Amino acid sequence: MKNVELLYPDFCNIYGESYNIEYLRRCNTEINVIETSHKNEPAFVKDKVDMVYLGCTTERKQEQIIEMLMPHRQRIIQLINDGTIFLVTGNSIEIFGSEIRDGKKVIPALDVFDFYSERYMERERHNSQYVGVFDPNRDGSEPGEKPITMLGHRSQFSFAYGDFENDFIDIEIGIGMNPDTKREGIRKNNFFATYSLGPCFIMNPLFAKYILRKLGLNDSLAFELEIMEAYDYRHHELRENLG
Repeated sequence: MKNVELLYPDFCNIYGESYNIEYLRRCNTEINVIETSHKNEPAFVKDKVDMVYLGCTTERKQEQIIEMLMPHRQRIIQLINDGTIFLVTGNSIEIFGSEIRDGKKVIPALDVFDFYSERYMERERHNSQYVGVFDPNRDGSEPGEKPITMLGHRSQFSFAYGDFENDFIDIEIGIGMNPDTKREGIRKNNFFATYSLGPCFIMNPLFAKYILRKLGLNDSLAFELEIMEAYDYRHHELRENLG
């Protein structure tokens, strides 16, 4: 069995993010999902987990999650260095940066990666979609894996700033971590983070297959024909409307 930890689903399910893990569970019966409430210590602290997922949350709960995870910062870094799979979506990506700036207020974050985020709560929420490419073999470490076209949607009051040399997705249509870059997300080893919201595995079935292979499992998908058809349709629609 592969242990997949769904971290804080009571805090981090604004756009149905928890269904990312429910979908993986439906794809393969060898996946054991551990749902960890904000009231409990994460399973990854003491137990072996193969994957950790953290979804989008509110700004206030974002700060609470930083407080809850800060005592486990070194453990998180160790797991990332050891190759444990992490998938982080929405504004939870900001939890792993150095700090979050909110006007005159500065919130120290986990400082796992060298970037900071800035909230613009006085502005209208930024909403957009993107088309980009994730190349697993960009650094030559996965020669058997081909580039994957990634589709995403963002809705946020904040942007992140840094050099993002180790970005997850190279944006072709849309913006990246902020309006001035085409670099989207963070990737280190098997840590993947993106501002994209919602059930990203259903929007990106080829990436879901990739993660299943990373877990050492068969990469067949639940409702694969229908999901691939929807992915192809959405990809065509986004290129036609945004390109």
